Amino acid sequence: MKRNILFILTSLLISFNTYAFKFSPMSTSIGVKEKTNSTLFYLENDSDQPIAVTASVMKREMNAEGVETNKKIDNEITVYPSQLIIPPNEKRSVKVTWVGKTAPVKEEAYRLIAEQLPIELDKNKKQKASIKVLLRYVAALYVEPEGLSSDVSLKKMEVDEKKVSLTMNNAGKKHQVLSNLVIKFSGKKDITIEGEELKGMIGENVLAESERIFHFQKSGKFKDVQSTDKVKISFDKD
Repeated sequence: MKRNILFILTSLLISFNTYAFKFSPMSTSIGVKEKTNSTLFYLENDSDQPIAVTASVMKREMNAEGVETNKKIDNEITVYPSQLIIPPNEKRSVKVTWVGKTAPVKEEAYRLIAEQLPIELDKNKKQKASIKVLLRYVAALYVEPEGLSSDVSLKKMEVDEKKVSLTMNNAGKKHQVLSNLVIKFSGKKDITIEGEELKGMIGENVLAESERIFHFQKSGKFKDVQSTDKVKISFDKD
């Protein structure tokens, strides 16, 4: 799962024609007050045929290993329209609004899901000649009361013969993406690790008041990391 953004594309093509739409933004935040509690998502049909799209919001949760689950919401967010037909080469918008009666005490994470419905494009043809395409966008949506910040730090490091495990704790009330991540180990050797060597951790999201555990095989620069090393982790704070 890269950053706070997730894109899923699933398609079943039974002929050479395809139908698709563009979707934006892939990540955004809204507030809880009247002037900041809504935003627009844009859907553009760049094909020469009308398409049907549904839009919905799901609660977003993530465990320490980065496995995400999505759950139904309790009507605290509205989506309008939730179903729409987009004519060929036209653009439409979907308005998402926070209507919760109680403001959250921390940033709440959601997913806005826009999905193109399977359509039989020519009912006069046999089913084998029809086309069914499913295009699904999953965007990041955050409900963020004012004045919140993240507070991410290394909680612990565990080293064994096979791997190095780093547990990052976000004690803050806002998510943090680990972008431009650099890890420095100091002990018997001074080791600096960054970029592709941190694949699986760099660019990852630590949601508000949560933990993430990242595992690295003891190879490359990680092979010389010791459990007694001091660790300094830096990244761009949102």
